Amino acid sequence: MSGMPPIGSEIPRSVLAIGAELEYNGSTMTLDFRGGIKDRVDVNANDPLNSVRLRLVGHRITAEMPDGGTVTLEQNDVDGNAASTLKMTQKVPPKYELREALDLSLTIESKNGTPVVLSTKQSMILIAKDITQFPTRGDISTLESPVDFIDPEKPHTVVARLVTFNAKTGGI
Repeated sequence: MSGMPPIGSEIPRSVLAIGAELEYNGSTMTLDFRGGIKDRVDVNANDPLNSVRLRLVGHRITAEMPDGGTVTLEQNDVDGNAASTLKMTQKVPPKYELREALDLSLTIESKNGTPVVLSTKQSMILIAKDITQFPTRGDISTLESPVDFIDPEKPHTVVARLVTFNAKTGGI
């Protein structure tokens, strides 16, 4: 498994997402998120020679809202299924694809209001292609598709949507 991170290792990375667009309450906010993510490396039984699974063990990033409030994206719960993967797509020179499946909570704390806590309707999928090493060193991950956030008590109503999120991770 040349080039793959060791099984069992925990890998922290910084996260910076400038210009992320969040739709909420009929308007679109442009936000700059900063924080970190940490994954634990697991065996990928489906392709043990060319890939590993990544189990999310920590994720918290925050952004300041235009009104002075904050928006926080953080790990929703224990990652029981390790759905994220790092896959070698080319051996020489090494290239990888990182596919992160994140179940997150979104907390919106307006300066003059009660915090609103929402959950992803489906996992937030971030993809980085043609990366040359892991942990990443400033590589960009992009959303596979916009992410809907719901009130867990009203699961059929989308309350907020993350439309764009280009995240630079590691080496920032």
